[in-house]
Amino acid sequence: MLITHYITLLRPSNFIITVTSVFVSCVLAGGRIEQTSVMILASLAAGLIGGGGMVINDIFDVEIDRINKPQRPLPSGAVSDTSAARFYAVLSAVGLLLNLFLHSSAQMIATGAVVLIFFYSYRLKSTPLFGNLMVGFLTGLAFMYGGAAVGNIGRATIPALFAFLINVGREIIKDMEDIEGDVKNAATTFPIKYGMRAASLAATVFLLTVVGATIIPYVTRQYGINYFVLVMLGVNCVIAFVLFSMWKDASPKNLHRLSTILKYDMLVGLIAIYLG
Repeated sequence: MLITHYITLLRPSNFIITVTSVFVSCVLAGGRIEQTSVMILASLAAGLIGGGGMVINDIFDVEIDRINKPQRPLPSGAVSDTSAARFYAVLSAVGLLLNLFLHSSAQMIATGAVVLIFFYSYRLKSTPLFGNLMVGFLTGLAFMYGGAAVGNIGRATIPALFAFLINVGREIIKDMEDIEGDVKNAATTFPIKYGMRAASLAATVFLLTVVGATIIPYVTRQYGINYFVLVMLGVNCVIAFVLFSMWKDASPKNLHRLSTILKYDMLVGLIAIYLG
């Protein structure tokens, strides 16, 4: 059915993770029960805007995906470029419209995110490291957006920082995974320009920085023992496994598995912060 192809374009797992992350960031920022409707609206708006970002990214990446992911709706021909562009426009527009019911600072962040997502997909994605940093920034921005929606953006800073660091490392690993298609389409990603070993080192630096950064909130007594235990066992041990596996096996299949593991590891980090 055609609807299933549009759902695939949306990347439902990413949509759910975005919605969940923003809702949790609202709670972490001090969202109250009477702000439940605001938190739901913000979460849904972020999911739609993020989903639109997935679609526009696929549109600009269609030639690369013909090699790396030929089964995707666009390279397979299941959905046309024009239909995908309309889907992107609807998702982004509805996401922005929902922001009319939110705090003005949340509206500004959402509008800025839509602009940045478009230019990332159009131009910045193939810029070595800068494109990776932009994805990390946009992921961290989602947490700041949740804080802004409930009027307390400052309390979202720590989860935003963690999200930024882990996503930069993850994006570098994804570039390593996609190197074959990127080379054939003359993309200039970090592993193409500097090599797989340099990319592995860069990913390692960012992910080890996550490990070091997660200890600071406990040492400074911002978060308690529940946070520390879960972040050490549920987040940092997973990162250690990812790094070990990446250096042992840099095949596209394994790198894809590791990037997926890191995506879900962020949720564990959010749970740790909440419990802390």
